[in-house]
Amino acid sequence: MSGPGIVNLSAESPGKLHSWLPQGLSADTVVFLPDACPGKSPLPTGTAVLTQQMDWRRFALSDCGCGMRLLRSNRTSGDISVEQWDAVARLLQANKGQLGDLGGGNHFLDALEPYGGDRLHFLVHTGARAESGLVDMYVDSPVDFDREFNRVRDWAESNRAAVQESIEKVFGHLDVVLDLPHNTFEIMPDGAVLIRKGAVKAEPGSLNIIPSNMAGDVALVSATDKVREILCSLSHGTGRAMARADCKPIADNYDFAALRSRVMIPTCVQDASLRTEGPFAYRNLDACLALMEGYVEEVERYSVIAYMGHL
Repeated sequence: MSGPGIVNLSAESPGKLHSWLPQGLSADTVVFLPDACPGKSPLPTGTAVLTQQMDWRRFALSDCGCGMRLLRSNRTSGDISVEQWDAVARLLQANKGQLGDLGGGNHFLDALEPYGGDRLHFLVHTGARAESGLVDMYVDSPVDFDREFNRVRDWAESNRAAVQESIEKVFGHLDVVLDLPHNTFEIMPDGAVLIRKGAVKAEPGSLNIIPSNMAGDVALVSATDKVREILCSLSHGTGRAMARADCKPIADNYDFAALRSRVMIPTCVQDASLRTEGPFAYRNLDACLALMEGYVEEVERYSVIAYMGHL
């Protein structure tokens, strides 16, 4: 890696951040957001990279088009029951392997209650992992790569729309507040490329949603003019506090019954399936927002009243 300009909005040390970057990357600027953490993809999650190297596509792989959709209902937050939540879960289970599949890993559906009101909201986080793998074979063929990447990105957006349709069958019409992918690339006017991995494109004044964990708050934020200093990119969450393997010993002693008393979880979702995604696995929302002070303004905050994942 040839000396990039690093902007560190994370709580990690520069040395650790350098160790997460892939060999062969030549970048002008790398922004590490508060949710920065290493993963299976070439670039760490929670990064934005500006590069001029010709073979940049090999760093833009993994879960192309993964994103979040925030939906607003006409119902109040009191209009949700376990029976309804189970009904949505069954509909999504029936979509497995096709459009409307919620998927696994850290993908989820939340029901939210705004602190500033009682209008029921839903947050959908899905990706395109199976479809996304089809992009990898074209990494040395730019035209085919770009075409397939864009197709998968559009497929992932359609998948979130299909999840919305399943929710609407139970809760009625929903308005889309935002729908934002967070694994993308952008070819700049001068020919440089901006790769966002687990990072949302955010122009000044635009909205972004930042969840924390299945029992933690969710923040709707607006980007300030200062977002230009961080490649017009923002966090898509708070990021993992620990690797999945490290979660399992903690999960063995975690009180999932108490969690279910606070947050509605479908009866079909077993505690064992939540071992790597429990609240203990993710960083604190307020700590994340503090690291982005000056770059965002909080517009609304929501509490999670229902969660589903690992269907």
